[in-house]
Amino acid sequence: MMTTMLNPKAFGFVAAAGLSVAVVATGCGRKAAQAAPKPPVLEVTSVNAETMDVPDLRRYPGNTEAVQQVTLEARVQGFLEQRLFEEGTSVTAGQTLFIIEQPPYEAVVLEAQGQLLSAEAAFDYARSEYARNEPLVASGAISAQNFDQYRSNLESAAAQVQVAEASLISAQINLGYTEVTAPFDGRIGRRLVDVGNLVGPGVHENLAVLVDLDPMRVVFQPAGTELPDFLAVWPSTKVGVTVTVNGVSTTMTFEGDVDLVDNEAAVDSSTFIARASFPNTDLKLVPGLFAEIEVDLGALKNQIVVPVEAIQSEPQQAYVWTIKDNKLVRANVTLGPQWKELRVITGLEPGIPVVVEGNPYRMKTDVAVRSKNLSLEAWRKEVADQQAAKANKTVGGSHPAQTHTAKHGVEPTAATGHESDSK
Repeated sequence: MMTTMLNPKAFGFVAAAGLSVAVVATGCGRKAAQAAPKPPVLEVTSVNAETMDVPDLRRYPGNTEAVQQVTLEARVQGFLEQRLFEEGTSVTAGQTLFIIEQPPYEAVVLEAQGQLLSAEAAFDYARSEYARNEPLVASGAISAQNFDQYRSNLESAAAQVQVAEASLISAQINLGYTEVTAPFDGRIGRRLVDVGNLVGPGVHENLAVLVDLDPMRVVFQPAGTELPDFLAVWPSTKVGVTVTVNGVSTTMTFEGDVDLVDNEAAVDSSTFIARASFPNTDLKLVPGLFAEIEVDLGALKNQIVVPVEAIQSEPQQAYVWTIKDNKLVRANVTLGPQWKELRVITGLEPGIPVVVEGNPYRMKTDVAVRSKNLSLEAWRKEVADQQAAKANKTVGGSHPAQTHTAKHGVEPTAATGHESDSK
């Protein structure tokens, strides 16, 4: 039998070679495990910032206010005898609304008339005495001193006539106050006192409130920094407003014009009072309602605009994500008025693409992106098509689709530090 002899050196070489291969293989595996996979390129949609003229529309909260409003008061004291209107109805100028007991004041008028008649009789007698004695002075039949007395009596009697006339006028005025009439056309509210109560100055003085509902006014308070913008166009030109009042199931919209820009700003709030009037022919509005006011200050020329979806904000700064060399770059901007789905900004050059869609959690500086770039007009058309599709689904009974903004996780933001957030 033959015995095969193994060379120990050769065996050692093979083992060493096998170990080396194992070590190399193990090392490559570790390197492969340590190399983290690159994140996928972020897919976004961008729109180029553009320059255009946009309406200078500014929105404010406000409250409706009557052009004329009066609290009807009892100006003389007495018991309230009659109420001649239905609460909450329309009344006309001059219509009698309340009657306060009149006999005491009629008696005062009769007394004043009697005093006037007595004063006029005394005046007639004094005048005849003066006329009869005037020729006697020239002849010396009476002294000049005695004639002066006749002149004094005549002047005193004339004065008494004036006093009596004044008393009669005062008595007639007070008698007139017993009938409380409407000073203008309007709607009267609830009665503030019942028939039979004692009314007058200091006791049940207020009787009811009358308001003129057509036209109606709305009052709002822009920021003091906007005062130059208002004065640049008002009152030299007509400044139109749109007033919207939201009800539970209906929304009412009215068109009017600014009729007041106040001449001072409040120190505590740095705002000024502005006011507009508008027709309220169907009398649907009353004073004191909350309203949304949109003021048209004309046009802003050559403004840089981006979609509102592009706007991001921090407590003190608004910004947009732009794209440069296929990477995200943050650009801080200052916000101007908003018009429909566009926002006026400063701090960005026209033509620069801004991100309007994308995963907001991955948006960071220098993140690589692959952008679907659209013109502003194409973007607006796409948004309009999506809104129409959403409306069709809603009408068809399906669940409303998410808004375009919410779908992509990007929310439009309001102006930072800008008082008027236009629509």
